[in-house]
This record gives sequence, structure tokens and C-alpha cells, in this order.
Amino acid sequence: MRPVLGLLVFLAACGGPDAYRPCEQPADCEAPEDTEPVCLDKADEGFCTWACDADPDCEGVEGFVCAPFESAEGAFCFPACVEEAEDEDEVCPRGFTCRSTGGGAGNRRICFPDA
Repeated sequence: MRPVLGLLVFLAACGGPDAYRPCEQPADCEAPEDTEPVCLDKADEGFCTWACDADPDCEGVEGFVCAPFESAEGAFCFPACVEEAEDEDEVCPRGFTCRSTGGGAGNRRICFPDA
């Protein structure tokens, strides 16, 4: 399955672009089995993801990578941008943009909700 298709399947399974469901605390979030849900702060609200140590911790959802996020402590699972996409619209699903995690040396390119 191509990574963007895996991301679309994940987003559909979560009820659309709620992969980054807004949250105020980790209890507001769902995460794959045997993972720790996390509510990361961004702008005026938080968004849901889950903690990881390496890419294999994100393997429950195809196309996700483990990376630090801005100044948050630790690393988290994010949907990766499709670098070898045939056209720009396939890099990330509609409503998402490809951006840097801003995590320093462990920085990755991820699909993130449009602001």
C-alpha cells in the first residue's frame, strides 16, 4: 500500500482528518494499542498523537514516522509526506500540508493540518 493511501485509510478509520483530533489532555486522545496517547500543544489548542522511540513504534499505521516536534520533550508518531509522489496533490491528503517537525537533528517532513 502506498504511504499516502495508508494515511488516507488511517484518516478514514479515525473519522476523517481527526488524526490530529483537538485535545486539552491525553485522556481526550485515542492511540493504537500498547501506545501512550499524547496531547501536543500547537497554536491555541492541542492535538492528539502518541509517543514513540523509533519508527517501528509507529508501524501500527502505515506511512507514519517517529520524530521530535518543535520544543516538545520526546518523539511522536506523525504521518510522513510522500516524497516520491507523482503530483503535488499526492504528497499529503486534502486539508494537510507537508512541513518540518522542527525537531532539531531528528527533524522529519510530515503531513500536518493546514492552519
